[in-house]
Amino acid sequence: MSHNHTTNIEISDNLHIYYINFDLLDNGYGQVKDKFYNELFDDIPAFAFGTDVMNHKIAEIGLVPTVREAMKKIYSIKEIQEASREYLDSKSTEDKYIKRGEFGELLLYHLLHEYFEADALISKIYFKDSVGGVAHGFDAVHVDTSRQILWLGESKLYKNSSTAINELVNDVINHFNINFFDSEFQIITNRVHDTKINCDDYIIKLLNPETKILDKLAGINVCLFAAFESNSLLNFNKNNFEETLEETLMEEVRKLNDKMKNVLSEHPWIKHLNIYLLTFPLDNKREFVSSLHQKLKGAQQI
Repeated sequence: MSHNHTTNIEISDNLHIYYINFDLLDNGYGQVKDKFYNELFDDIPAFAFGTDVMNHKIAEIGLVPTVREAMKKIYSIKEIQEASREYLDSKSTEDKYIKRGEFGELLLYHLLHEYFEADALISKIYFKDSVGGVAHGFDAVHVDTSRQILWLGESKLYKNSSTAINELVNDVINHFNINFFDSEFQIITNRVHDTKINCDDYIIKLLNPETKILDKLAGINVCLFAAFESNSLLNFNKNNFEETLEETLMEEVRKLNDKMKNVLSEHPWIKHLNIYLLTFPLDNKREFVSSLHQKLKGAQQI
């Protein structure tokens, strides 16, 4: 695994903080953002196609054409192009694209792949440009084959942390009910069939409409991912860095987790949901997203 440019603070098995590492830069001590962006973009082919489809394409047309096609596929998405114009061409500081989440989904893919060894079963992006072809309502559908776990993920990349948590809570409420759950699993099954993925028996059982929901949930981890601007990163003390930053980050994230758990305690399925909260604090959300848009635009020249 290549998570060389992020730090993981594991508060508990189900509660994590990830942030971009710090090191000496030409302008002093700061986060190694460019190195992290490169690490993140290494995941784009698998994120865009799904691991099986990506491997098939590499075997068929080679690595460079596959990377080129993946970059163009993401850049061709209407919402990405609209957001790119806003972030790169507009001088406005208003966050008009607060709910556009492709880079949030890429971050979620990266963390599940790198830290939890869970590969994408199917790619949401792969089907996004076909008519009515969004692969599924979940932002991530990953599989940990060694532990036989299916990960269902939701991601939010917002300026405000409370807003991100509120929206994630709404996703759990709206997605974990019989109608949505059955519908989504049928879509996932169809997409798996479309891409001709060979699934292990436990995945086939999870996707089987005859399998009880209780039995399905026993083999599922629910991953809620929130990236947001953090005062802890904005105001960290460079002279007392290690002691102050992680302490204030943990305090900030514990409060968010308590807020989430308090609201979700009323969910009728809550005792059967194994929920993970992964957080990714940023010092400047707009700068972060603008940098990724700039890098994606430049990658069109590959």
